[in-house]
Amino acid sequence: MSDTIKNIASTPLARRTLLGAAGLASATALVGCNSDSPGGPSGGGGVLNVWGGVPGENGPQDLCDAFTEANPGVKVNYTRYVNDDTGNLKLDSSLAGGAPIDVFISYAPAKLFQRVDNGLAIDLSDRIDQDPDLKQFGPSAETPSNYFTDGKAFSIPAQKSPTIVVLNQTMLDDAGITLGDTWTIEDYEDVMAELSHGDVFGSFDRPGKAEIVLGPDRYYADNGARSNFEHPVFAEDLQARLDAQAAKYIVDRETVLAEKLEVFKHQPFLTGRTAMNTSQIFILRYISDLTEFPHDFITKAMPHPTVEPGGDEWGVGAIGDNISISSKTADPDLAWEFVRFWMLNGSYNVPGGRLPSVVGNATPADLTAGLLGPDREEIFDVPSFENALFGKEVAIPVDTIFTAATEIETLVKQYTDEVLLGTRTVDSWVETLTKEVDAAISAAK
Repeated sequence: MSDTIKNIASTPLARRTLLGAAGLASATALVGCNSDSPGGPSGGGGVLNVWGGVPGENGPQDLCDAFTEANPGVKVNYTRYVNDDTGNLKLDSSLAGGAPIDVFISYAPAKLFQRVDNGLAIDLSDRIDQDPDLKQFGPSAETPSNYFTDGKAFSIPAQKSPTIVVLNQTMLDDAGITLGDTWTIEDYEDVMAELSHGDVFGSFDRPGKAEIVLGPDRYYADNGARSNFEHPVFAEDLQARLDAQAAKYIVDRETVLAEKLEVFKHQPFLTGRTAMNTSQIFILRYISDLTEFPHDFITKAMPHPTVEPGGDEWGVGAIGDNISISSKTADPDLAWEFVRFWMLNGSYNVPGGRLPSVVGNATPADLTAGLLGPDREEIFDVPSFENALFGKEVAIPVDTIFTAATEIETLVKQYTDEVLLGTRTVDSWVETLTKEVDAAISAAK
């Protein structure tokens, strides 16, 4: 392993908004609406029914209680639905059937767009654009920081989930590896190889370059007119994964599929089968749970690696917790005040492994402490997490093209699995995927 890995140069901590947008809002702000609706704040009463996928005890209930305290006479009922196929079907059926739901949260673009197409959410574009604290998420914003349908916003993202790397500090120490604050994919591969031995894989998977090189809408070319899989970075990424798998540096695809590890990739990390994982920050909830996942090592964090040292490529991660107002709400003004309160007081939800998209006046240290919990010093290398999350300003790419998106994701997974299982070549992957995705795009228009 090169000396570069032993002493990667540090970078200074920089404060930033979590979506890379300007205009921080106060974390405790609540601006009353101008409505005369008897159910709104000016009327002194009302009931709001809110549905979300996060357990109430992980932040949402405290936020609902805070809204009630700020608006005496308003009652907020929070209902948790499980964010799986059954839970999403329950939410959709309840929305369509006229159940008393005022505000709901979607956790995948496909589900959000489906609900919009079915007329279950109201257009929030004007409200967002006219709000100085939230207009960064509106259709008129210079850089897309939200999902839009026909140029309109039917939701607003409450959280950002950057992808970071979690590492087993004991394994790093045993290998004599010391890391700085930044690294490249080449550095990552060197560390991955060094940490691989016996039954231990250096990494769960190898991070790709396509996301950080191509940014938003990476699967599309010519503004969505055709596929982009002939771009050489896709074949390069796939071949690198094949090579890492053959060298036993990453978990082989057969094992991943057999043990359903794509969903439960935290398990091999916490049981010592992998030395490091790339993951969105929801993995923190599992690392913190020593009862369900007992382990005796400290977890260190690193930012997602870049292609070039100090590279200015796109970040990796996702926006989410897209809050919408039901088209059947009896009081859209009161519902909007709640949505706005949720957005500007997102630090309530940090203990659930979620970073607010508007950080307000909360400091990186405050947010890191909330994310890692009261026992953080015994479980985590705290400064490394603060650096990984806030050390360098990066922009999370937000897709704007979704033509045949579900079909494309299915095809990508199918043919990628075939390559990693040894039944298809990388060249065939490019050729077949290009042909079939082009056809899917044409058929969807």
